[in-house]
Amino acid sequence: MIVVAIIGILAALAIPAFINYVKKSKTAEATSNIGMMFTGAAAYYDSNHADRGAGVATTTTKCTVGPADLGLAPTDNKQLVNWTGLAAADKAAFEAIGFQLAEPVYYNYLIASTTAAGGACGGSANNGSVYTFRANGDLDKDGAESTFEQAVATDNQNQLRRSGAIYRQNELE
Repeated sequence: MIVVAIIGILAALAIPAFINYVKKSKTAEATSNIGMMFTGAAAYYDSNHADRGAGVATTTTKCTVGPADLGLAPTDNKQLVNWTGLAAADKAAFEAIGFQLAEPVYYNYLIASTTAAGGACGGSANNGSVYTFRANGDLDKDGAESTFEQAVATDNQNQLRRSGAIYRQNELE
């Protein structure tokens, strides 16, 4: 009887720890994908973009994309992104930074772009905030969402720089 009681106590301690471990492993998706969004945005910012037309093509750099939202409802199940059903502007923004998820995801991803810089070229040094990359999810479907955010700005050499860490709110909600 004592053995059964000991096993019950150990199970009572181990099960919540295991559930939190599983949730923590799922949050790695959000931080990894936000990192991919920054890498793609930095490459897009530094690449040349040319206008096509009858005249001389002008080449511009330091371009940003506008705001975008994958439109996934927070849930405890992985979801495939419906790229064909996405609004054209949202799809174009994610494609421009090379963020095209083929595998199902737990989180909805958003690009919040400043109104001054969103979708324009010719960004300047020390322009302040350019983007906020965000992931929202509800891993246990209790209505409380977790949020992961990374702020991005230009530095004095006109390069995109991200904040030192990803902001996390209700990480394991």
